[in-house]
Amino acid sequence: MSMKRRLDRRFWGWLGSHFFEFWYWYLGAFVSLWALHRLQTQLPAEIKKLTDAAEGQGVLPDAPVGIFLLIALGIIVFRTLSRLLFFTPARYQQKLLRSELLALLEEVPPARYGGWNDGQLYQVLANDLNNLRAFVGFALLQVGNVVVAAWVMIPRLNEADPALWPAFIPMGLSVVLFSVLTALFQRYARQSLEAQGQVQNHVIESYAAKATVKNYHREETFVERFVALSKIELGLFFRTSVGFAFSIPLIRLGLGASLLWGAWILRARGGSASELVFFAGYLFLMLEPLMFLSWMAMVASQGYAAWGRVKGLYKELVKPGSDEARWQSDVSVLEGRVELKLPYWEREVELSLLPGQWLVLCGETGCGKSELLKRSAQRLSSAKVGLAMVQQEPYLFNDTIEANLFLGHAPSDEERRRARALLELMGLTHLSSSGEDVLKLEVGENGKRLSGGQAKRLALVRSLMSKAQIVLWDDPFSSVDILMEKKIIDALRREAWVQEKSFVLTSHRLTTVRACDRALLLRPQEGIVASTDGMKSLSEGALFEFFREQMVTLTPA
Repeated sequence: MSMKRRLDRRFWGWLGSHFFEFWYWYLGAFVSLWALHRLQTQLPAEIKKLTDAAEGQGVLPDAPVGIFLLIALGIIVFRTLSRLLFFTPARYQQKLLRSELLALLEEVPPARYGGWNDGQLYQVLANDLNNLRAFVGFALLQVGNVVVAAWVMIPRLNEADPALWPAFIPMGLSVVLFSVLTALFQRYARQSLEAQGQVQNHVIESYAAKATVKNYHREETFVERFVALSKIELGLFFRTSVGFAFSIPLIRLGLGASLLWGAWILRARGGSASELVFFAGYLFLMLEPLMFLSWMAMVASQGYAAWGRVKGLYKELVKPGSDEARWQSDVSVLEGRVELKLPYWEREVELSLLPGQWLVLCGETGCGKSELLKRSAQRLSSAKVGLAMVQQEPYLFNDTIEANLFLGHAPSDEERRRARALLELMGLTHLSSSGEDVLKLEVGENGKRLSGGQAKRLALVRSLMSKAQIVLWDDPFSSVDILMEKKIIDALRREAWVQEKSFVLTSHRLTTVRACDRALLLRPQEGIVASTDGMKSLSEGALFEFFREQMVTLTPA
């Protein structure tokens, strides 16, 4: 199979390629539909026989129950089979499209999709892809229904009485009018999807904010905003559905008109009651494919709108940002040494990272340490340098500690042993009554069952267990006391496998600076104003003054 992604294609090209990719499923589906409609057309014929016999004998004869049971059983089997064979490829297609998008989201820098909020991303990855799945499965099913129904029913009706064909005109016109009215109102479909994404994002953001005590008083504001956004979304949904809602009665009106017209034709020709029963049976059999085909106007417009949103995100992910091409040139790697050029306020700073070296960035609150760390991650990622980053509020998945540490990778016994040792070092083994069971502990969504400090230390372990060459930690020891901090750093620096990694930390604490090999003092508009190699230089200079100004008693090392 070529490396071309499904989302590289245009809408109709993608739909056609999907059909050919799963052609054997659709071959079975069309055979099942053919058998289904053959059996269904047998029902009016069998009922006509009963009616003819009743008219001739004057009483209702004994019905051949076995035939009707076999027909009913066959209809159930082939109807179910046809649906499974149509909808299963659609489900596969949804999975493949979602896999492509998730793989791209994993590969590209977050800045690439920074214009998409959480609710919009969820809308694309969940609801929009669901709409595409519904379109592919439902649309192809109903097209197949109409084609096969026409193939089977038209010859049968021609054999029975071709003079009844004009009676189908009212029902056909009602279906066409239904489709037109529905399509006219579907121009609001994409706007409705956008509004739905905004509502979802508001819920996600609000309840994430409520996780902190300081935001509990925001409930009233949350509800007011939710009501306002929901009003917009419901209004657009109403506009999208109004054509469908007002045109549904047209189908029933058309069905009644066709039935009356057929009865009038039969009466004018002296037809029997059995012929009317036969015609009514065919009328109802043809109603289903025509009815569902009319729904395709709504499903197709929603599917096409969803495709436009999915493609919009995809184009953002595959199109390199204007800065990303330059980011790669800001990184140079030579014999394990990584050199970084980073924009910092109005200046440019350079970082040199050596294997086994611990570098700490210092500076007053708001000077841009975290931003500098994030820009380091962007450039390293663009240059394909392995890195692991732990931000001040890391995310944990609703899974076990082991699953959070290894993120889908099946760990070896040695990796599990190393993980338990790190968890013990970070003071996390007491979370379980047995240290051996700690890896199986469920942490809850975003670590709800852990404290903030425990979640942060678990994320530190996760970064260490990765195979990253460079580890970036944003204020990693803010939740532990200085004795535990020293214990952690000293133990890590003794491990041979840790000595292969380069560490870049941000911190306000003198103890962290003392434990590192090198420290940089940053000031907005000035860049790096002090650099220390070895802790003896902490007895003087700008870095010494920085900590003294924080009212820290600093004595020479």
